[in-house]
Amino acid sequence: MIDMCNMVLQEQTFVSSTADLRGRRILIAEDEAMIALDLESLLHDLGCEIIGPVANVEDLVQQFETHHPDGALLDINLRGKQVFAVLPQLIKQGLPVIITSGYDDITLIPQDFRALPRISKPFNQTALRELCVTVFAKR
Repeated sequence: MIDMCNMVLQEQTFVSSTADLRGRRILIAEDEAMIALDLESLLHDLGCEIIGPVANVEDLVQQFETHHPDGALLDINLRGKQVFAVLPQLIKQGLPVIITSGYDDITLIPQDFRALPRISKPFNQTALRELCVTVFAKR
């Protein structure tokens, strides 16, 4: 009986936290198609609307300026070009950002961006889901 109550509470917590993301427009910048599809699926499950995915820095900036997203999941390396040059522009506009990388080495991230929320690939789906809810929830 206790296990059943815990499951119901966990489901209610998940439902209430995902309700905070319903309708949020999230920009995905990822140049690996399978990873982009996984991110799309996860964000759709959370009730988000997807912008992109985009696979290069130029399209990232264009989509940001055109669609004014509510948040972004950004791979730090898009087709050999890093996103760090455009990150200040996005952050200055108040865009909540999660950076993603295939490398778990913090020294690869410039000092100015080390405090940003980040997650390493391959993603732990539960951790990614929780991070998205935390970072992108309506304030």
